[in-house]
Amino acid sequence: MLRSLAVLGAIPIVARSQGDNASDGVIQYVHVSSRGDSAHAMDLRWTRRALRTALRDAGPELLHIVGDPWTPTAEAGAAAARDLKLPYVLVATSSFGGPKGLTARWQADRVRNGAAALAGTVRSALELIGESSRGRPRAVLPQGGLAVPAHWEPRPATSPLIIAVAGRLVPERGVERLLDALAATYGEWRLRVIGTGPSHEALEQHAQRLGLSSRIEWLGALPRDELPAFWSQADVVVAPSLSTPGWVEPTGRVVLQAMAHGVAPVVSRSGALPDVVGDAGLIVEERDPAALARAIQGFVANPERARTMGAAARQRVLERYTDAMVAAQMVQLWQQITGSLVEQ
Repeated sequence: MLRSLAVLGAIPIVARSQGDNASDGVIQYVHVSSRGDSAHAMDLRWTRRALRTALRDAGPELLHIVGDPWTPTAEAGAAAARDLKLPYVLVATSSFGGPKGLTARWQADRVRNGAAALAGTVRSALELIGESSRGRPRAVLPQGGLAVPAHWEPRPATSPLIIAVAGRLVPERGVERLLDALAATYGEWRLRVIGTGPSHEALEQHAQRLGLSSRIEWLGALPRDELPAFWSQADVVVAPSLSTPGWVEPTGRVVLQAMAHGVAPVVSRSGALPDVVGDAGLIVEERDPAALARAIQGFVANPERARTMGAAARQRVLERYTDAMVAAQMVQLWQQITGSLVEQ
């Protein structure tokens, strides 16, 4: 992503909590002291004075903050930008929730209202913070692009249809609903499941009760380098996620990876999934196994439909979700603020 920005003429300067000041000739890294776990970057407590000094020395034209307005990272970045009179972009990442308490809400409003532009890593995150945008530029900026295989050919329309589901096996992933839907799906199909989790044993037992065991492969966790081969053998990817009071589908990353390999997506209307799929897949209501069964039955009855939709899904990823395309959207947003940040 950062190198794609550099190709477009921007000079990325990255504040980080670990490592020294450094440059690889393209990207400049600036160390800023902080407290907290760097694995949870948005909860880091950045040293305000150090962050302000780093920004003053680097002299950027704007600050790009990835963090919900109620997080410590967003608050520290916005405060530094105000002190230095820098415009900043606020990129939200959460599709639900928000600040708790009067002080936290005041802080979040101040961070959001001070931004020169608002963005979200998915549309639902942007909608959560964007109600009072007052005409400011807005955009959806996925957090990092995807590597799309350079060569791709549709899978032959052979029987049976291969259905794939991937992710941690927990109730909110909706795999039990998928099994219920498959029990009502007629014709030749097979299900391949990647992932482990606390629901694994219960799901296998449920599949056995439904009489589906012989049609399902439980593959467990696969190494990252084996995933491309897995997706190349799938016709349809299903993500039947179920929203709960404490969780919604945050990014749809697994679905995007499958789409990049030309796999047709079927998803529930949960969190980021509808926006990720757009018109290049099928969207069904949550907790509706009958609707899910109808969607899958259409592919079983007409496997060529999976080929056509898979090609459209791959094209959507190429047009919206590669590093180069996300970087271009980011630069376009910046230019609306600065007027002339990079050369075209």
